[in-house]
Amino acid sequence: MKKLLIVDDHAIVRHGLMRVLQEILEQPFIFDEAADGQQAIRMGSSVEYDLILLDISLPDQSGLSVLTLLHQHNPKQPIIILSTFPEEQYAVRAIRAGASAYVNKGSAASVLKEAIDKVLAGKRYISPTQSELFAEAIYENKDTKMRHDALSDREHQLACLVTAGYKMTEIATKLNLSVKTVSTYRARVLEKLQLRTTADIINYCLSNNLNL
Repeated sequence: MKKLLIVDDHAIVRHGLMRVLQEILEQPFIFDEAADGQQAIRMGSSVEYDLILLDISLPDQSGLSVLTLLHQHNPKQPIIILSTFPEEQYAVRAIRAGASAYVNKGSAASVLKEAIDKVLAGKRYISPTQSELFAEAIYENKDTKMRHDALSDREHQLACLVTAGYKMTEIATKLNLSVKTVSTYRARVLEKLQLRTTADIINYCLSNNLNL
C-alpha cells in the first residue's frame, strides 16, 4: 500500500483532503499528516513516501523552503504543491525548485486526481496555464522580466513577511535566523529590486501581488 504525506497547518483541510482522496483515487493509501514545515522535513527525511502534498503557506516557514530541503534530501521524491495563490505567482518557481506539480486549492477534484495520477506515473503535471507561464519565462528578455524573479526563495519570503507587517526581529525569530542575517537578506532584496527603503519593498510587493 502506498504512503502519502499531507502537509497543511489546518487540521480540517488535512482531513478534508484525505476524504476527497479516498473518494477519487483508485488505489488505497496510508495517510500521514504534518502541521508545519519542521515536522514535514523530519517526516519526509525519515520515511519513504510515494507522494507528498505540500501547502505553500505554513506557520513556521515557506512551503517552498520545505520543498527545497526535501528535494535536496531526495531529488526523486514526488511532491505536489497545493496553494490558494494563482499559478502565475508561484507555479514556475515551485516546479523549478523540484515540485512535480502545482495545484490550486480551488481546482476541481478531477484536476487534483489528474495531477496525482501523472506524478505517481513518474511524470510532471503541467496545466495549460502553467505551460504558457513557462513559455513566457523562457522567451522573455531581461528588459521585460520581473525584478522579483531574481529573488531567492528566502529573499522572496523575507520581502513578503516585511509586506505582511513583520519587524526584522520578528522575521529573525520566525525564520530561525539572526537579525544580522535577516538584515543581509533585506539588503539583497533592496539591491535586486532596485529599491531604497523598506517602504519601497512593501509598495513593490503590493503592486505585484507578492505574498506568502
